[in-house]
Amino acid sequence: MGSAAALRGLDDLVALAYEGIEEAASWKTLMGELSARSESHDASMVISSASAPGAYLLVTDNDDPHLTGSEHVDGVMSVNVLLDLAQPRASTPEELMPDGEFFRTQLYLRFLKPHNLRYLLGRDVVRDEVLRVKLSLERTADQEPYSQRERALLEAIAPHLQRAIRLRERNDHGNHMRFFFEEAMAKLAIGCLMLDARGRVVSINAWARRLIEQNDSLAVRNGRLRAVDTVDGRALNKAIDAALAARNRDATGSAGTALRLESAPGMTILDLVVKPLARDSLLESGSAPAVVVYLNDCRRPGIELDPGALTAMYGLTHCESQIGALLAKGTCLNDVATRLHVSINTVKTHLRGIYEKLGTNKQAQVVARLNHSSARLL
Repeated sequence: MGSAAALRGLDDLVALAYEGIEEAASWKTLMGELSARSESHDASMVISSASAPGAYLLVTDNDDPHLTGSEHVDGVMSVNVLLDLAQPRASTPEELMPDGEFFRTQLYLRFLKPHNLRYLLGRDVVRDEVLRVKLSLERTADQEPYSQRERALLEAIAPHLQRAIRLRERNDHGNHMRFFFEEAMAKLAIGCLMLDARGRVVSINAWARRLIEQNDSLAVRNGRLRAVDTVDGRALNKAIDAALAARNRDATGSAGTALRLESAPGMTILDLVVKPLARDSLLESGSAPAVVVYLNDCRRPGIELDPGALTAMYGLTHCESQIGALLAKGTCLNDVATRLHVSINTVKTHLRGIYEKLGTNKQAQVVARLNHSSARLL
């Protein structure tokens, strides 16, 4: 009876899901309808990628400026342990993280509990090497836990939303969704190329194009990715062939192949990862992405972070933000002092302030935290 009530009027929700193929605003309306029908405090859809940590797109009808402001949302996403957990069926955090582990996470303690949010129900809509789309409902502590009624609602709408996302990708040759991640990875200084089932390049982000133009090691010839004549490209060709074969066998759980291009033995030019992508038999087409190739210039210094962004995100002072940005780039403390024209003791004093604000006491953890922050996307 409860499930039947939850599915009443499902046609309206399905219509909103498919309207999102042409106009993404319909998905925001869909979140509002899901929130109302499940009697939730909030409903949201997070689009992210394992290939671009820190990059995400949030779709929600929540208009609370505090809860949807960039500082709050960036903070939530930086500690959102649920994004990496598979949820093929509607489930709660307690089912994914037993023994009360979820209630000890920074996500709950820092961002949910202070707003009286207690109950969560989520489900993966899409989960592959390029896209991760997670649908979530939230209730406050004074509401009832989610029941089979709300689970049935998510189970009913998720396949339609998944199909709508795939259709939207195909409608514009994948530009809507792939562009988001290609742009995000470019900001992370990661090159990204998509190859179709015949090994032809169907998509290339700005950073990959830049690496190919500047490194003089790779080229796109007749639509295919090839090493230049002065570089041994046999390993790259073999990795692409292996990824295409794995995809044809539906073995897309493969970790892929990591390799490097060298101008001479020991003289690495580029690091590469070649991975097969998940098949979608419903929407399979000749130009559908089949393999992704990631490029990284291992000789390039660390990511350039904007000190102003670190001040806004973590409450660091101007000096602390400058030091943090240099540390994230791989600069040692002595060189930081030289660059900023201050003493090493001054740098260490400011570093203690950074430790306090980031909740750590180790320089390595500061570097890791900043290099995984959303500040990389600015």
